[in-house]
Amino acid sequence: MLLDFLSPPVCLACRHLLRAPARGGLPPLCSRCAPELAPLDPAARRLGDVEACFLYEGPLASAVRRLKYDGQLELAGPLGRLLAHAPAWREGWDLVAPVPLHWRRALARGYNQAALLARWAAREAPLGARLRPRLLQRVRATPPQTELDGAARRDNLAGAIVVRSGRSLAGLRVLVVDDVTTTGATLDACLRAVRSAGAARAAGLALLRSAL
Repeated sequence: MLLDFLSPPVCLACRHLLRAPARGGLPPLCSRCAPELAPLDPAARRLGDVEACFLYEGPLASAVRRLKYDGQLELAGPLGRLLAHAPAWREGWDLVAPVPLHWRRALARGYNQAALLARWAAREAPLGARLRPRLLQRVRATPPQTELDGAARRDNLAGAIVVRSGRSLAGLRVLVVDDVTTTGATLDACLRAVRSAGAARAAGLALLRSAL
């Protein structure tokens, strides 16, 4: 009760105070913003080995953009806790790793939003896995994926993401986390790197899926 008084729950979208914290894996949204939520149909959540939870629209898309581009880091907690309720966690994982940023982009932004989400999600997930925020490395700077179509996205990332030198993943189960997926090209590149390092199982998880 004291924590709620000192840091009362607010709507992710409009920042208005909420009467009560969100429960049961629901995002903290007010009654005006909640109807704009766009969850993915369960049958459409998984494409190959990449799972997403919501469509890239409405209040969650706005919240992710504010986290990613406006430095509103306070949104990482509620968004990461929301991601922790994804069915993918039920498989059980040894390691959780975020999609990496190239060091120049990380330096310019000051943080990796995928790493923030992964940290909160791994903390809240019922079968808590070990978080490895530096497991993957982007060794080549690439143009933003948003500027490319599906085939070009895959070519853009060829050889750009690797498991850091000296890390063996032999026999381990690894979940790679991102904020948004579109074609799945970025997460697929991460999964290829993880598998090449010997992982027994690899899958990707994103909070949102956007359309090209």
